[in-house]
Amino acid sequence: MAVLGWPKTLNWTHFGKPRTSVPLGYGGSHTDCHIEIDIDYSWQGTRRLTPGGDYALREVKVVVKTNSLDTWVIAGVPTASNQARVLKHEQGHYNIAGITARDVDRALAALRNSDSAALEAEATSVADAIIASGQTEEDTYDDDPANGGTDHGNDVAQQATWTSQIAAAKSLDDLP
Repeated sequence: MAVLGWPKTLNWTHFGKPRTSVPLGYGGSHTDCHIEIDIDYSWQGTRRLTPGGDYALREVKVVVKTNSLDTWVIAGVPTASNQARVLKHEQGHYNIAGITARDVDRALAALRNSDSAALEAEATSVADAIIASGQTEEDTYDDDPANGGTDHGNDVAQQATWTSQIAAAKSLDDLP
């Protein structure tokens, strides 16, 4: 069992070549940068734990990575006076994704079933549900402070609270 790609400290090179304008098709409300993070998971079949006993997944791997096609920054942001604040907020997104990936890894490692095919179907369902919960958490992180969010990092007090909670989180359950 392994989570690859996290922890990692982001820098502006992870956002690609700075752009002159917000990409066409971007539907978000934050217009200085955007990070798109993928969580991929796989395993190499199943194995019986004991003769005639339950199956477990074999060689589980969970990977966290930035999606370079959908991650971007507007020219000037990496040198602006607020660049550290903006990058710290984006690091929070990456860390929430990392915590999500760790939860996926732990859940898949714990799965057992007497039927190999049922185990693999359950694993996909469980992993996808955890990833969806992680995305909901990221959406809350960006939301209005009245809803518990940081307003894309613009609310300094909320950002500080989230940064502390993300750093201390053992799982998604530990986040607001």
